[in-house]
Amino acid sequence: MQWERTERDGVSVMHLSGYLGREDAHRFEGALDWVRSHADGPIVLDMSGLLGWSDEGEIAASNAARAPIAVCGLRGRAAPLLTGCAACVGTYPDLDTALASLASA
Repeated sequence: MQWERTERDGVSVMHLSGYLGREDAHRFEGALDWVRSHADGPIVLDMSGLLGWSDEGEIAASNAARAPIAVCGLRGRAAPLLTGCAACVGTYPDLDTALASLASA
């Protein structure tokens, strides 16, 4: 798993790519903590670059989403832990839709 943080229109975006597996869960959680500490506004977790994730990877992502976060880029993949998370401020099909929604909020 690789990650990168960008800033767009006052929104921090954490882009994920590769595969989020059990061995990456702890590193992912630390990376998201870093993004949170550098964010001044909302955060979007962009999962469109992920090739997939293990059960442990989805658990790590859903645990991270306990604080307000938007999720985008699931690309039709099943993610019941993320899509059912009460702390998610939204699940969006793509980054542009997420950014537009957060900008209008």
